[in-house]
Amino acid sequence: MKKSSKNKILLMILALFFILGINRSYGQNLSDINQKINELKALEKIIDEKSAQLKSQQQDIINQRKHLEQNQNALKNQLQNLNNQIAQAKKELEDLQKNIVSQKIQKLAIIYAQAKPSAAAQELSNMDPQIAAEILTYMQSRQAGAIISKMDPKTAANIFSLYLKSKHQ
Repeated sequence: MKKSSKNKILLMILALFFILGINRSYGQNLSDINQKINELKALEKIIDEKSAQLKSQQQDIINQRKHLEQNQNALKNQLQNLNNQIAQAKKELEDLQKNIVSQKIQKLAIIYAQAKPSAAAQELSNMDPQIAAEILTYMQSRQAGAIISKMDPKTAANIFSLYLKSKHQ
C-alpha cells in the first residue's frame, strides 16, 4: 500500500473515531440536557405547587383581615353604644343627685321658714352662700325677706345677689 493510501486510511480512521467520539459526547450531552430538562420540569412543578399554596394562604389572610375588620367595626359600635349608655347613666345620676339635693334644700327651706327670722338668718349666714340662696328660693318672698333683713348687710347682699340669680334660672 502506498503511503498516501495509508495516510488516507489513517485519516479516515481518525475521522471515524472523532465522529464516534462526538456522537458519544453528543449523546452524553443530550442525555445530560434531557436530565436537566426533567429536573427543571420537576422544579417548575414544585414552584407551581408552592405558588398555589401561597395564593391560597394569601386569600386566607385577606379573608382573616376582612373578618378582623368586621370584628373591629362591631367592637367599635359596641364601645360607642356602651359610651352612650354610660353618658346617659351619668346624666340620669346627675339629675337624680340634683333632685335629691333639691328635695333636701326644699325640706331645709320649710324648716327655716318655720323658724324665727333672726335664728334662720344666723344659721343661713354661717352656711355656703349658694346653698343659703337656694334655700331662700324655696321660701315665700315675705319669709325670705324677713330672714335677709336680719342678716349682716354684706352677707345679706351676697346671698341676695345669688338668690336673685337662682330665681331667674
